[in-house]
Amino acid sequence: MSAILPIAAAILNYKHLNKVQKIAAVFFIISGLFDLGLLLVRHLNITLITSGGRANNAPLIHLFLLVSILFYALMYFQAFNKLALKRVSIAVSVITGVLIFVNAFFIEGLLKFPSIGNTILSVTLILLSLLYFWQLLDQAEIVRLEKQPMFWISAGVLSYCSINIFLFMLMRSLGSLSSNFWTIHSIINIIANLLFAIALFCKPQKTI
Repeated sequence: MSAILPIAAAILNYKHLNKVQKIAAVFFIISGLFDLGLLLVRHLNITLITSGGRANNAPLIHLFLLVSILFYALMYFQAFNKLALKRVSIAVSVITGVLIFVNAFFIEGLLKFPSIGNTILSVTLILLSLLYFWQLLDQAEIVRLEKQPMFWISAGVLSYCSINIFLFMLMRSLGSLSSNFWTIHSIINIIANLLFAIALFCKPQKTI
């Protein structure tokens, strides 16, 4: 349900969204639709693909990983102000997309939760968010961080990925996680969505 927060923020502040925020807004709307689709498949037993006679929503998660890297690549490409960083964002995003695709069809398969795919995506997003923070520290201009949408988006990305990456890796080795682990995931997800909502409420400050 916390996915509603950034969507609501985008709607309420749509007149003031810059280019990065508009890309983020579209992504969070799509993300919310994926969340809804996952719930419908799981709780209403809608047959997308059956596995052992049960509905399986894993293919949707594989697809969402590809959508995620596409939109984050666009966001960071727009946010980076150095050509080298823009090129890095494109390169690592393409490599990540290829690895996620290969994992979906040739390693874990479409019918299994993509723990490897999630881990790969998390590593890439952690890298991109750290590069963005480095850019903020390195640039000569003075900015108010709380007015920068990508600061909040990167904070949400870093908090979500840096903690949940361990859950994704554990799932790969254990096969499944207890409800306590998924509770941690849900709490971090709520925090990330709060940060994303703040990002879409920001009215970006011009550099000085």
